[in-house]
Amino acid sequence: MDQIDIDHFHTIDLRVARVIECEKVEKSRSLLRIVLDLGDERKQIVSSIADYYKPEDIIGRNLIIINNLKPAKFMGIESQGMLLAAEDESGVSLLTTDKDVKPGTRVH
Repeated sequence: MDQIDIDHFHTIDLRVARVIECEKVEKSRSLLRIVLDLGDERKQIVSSIADYYKPEDIIGRNLIIINNLKPAKFMGIESQGMLLAAEDESGVSLLTTDKDVKPGTRVH
């Protein structure tokens, strides 16, 4: 991968977001629609993690998101960011905080 400088990194708005709603997207095999609390706003993200997580398993969790990603549509539903996750041969693991952090907190 190409290296980026610190100024480029600072243009990426990483935030802690608490999952307040989550549901499987109808007619989709792997998409979940996730509504997130960012403290002063709510966003929805569509993510292809249904093979790894049930909606009820992530409600209430703090996740790390890219907050300033351009919106995109998946199956007609607008996604307003991206969840961060690690993936290896054992599957997908969502990035989260190890302590309870206020929604909307910036990740540095």
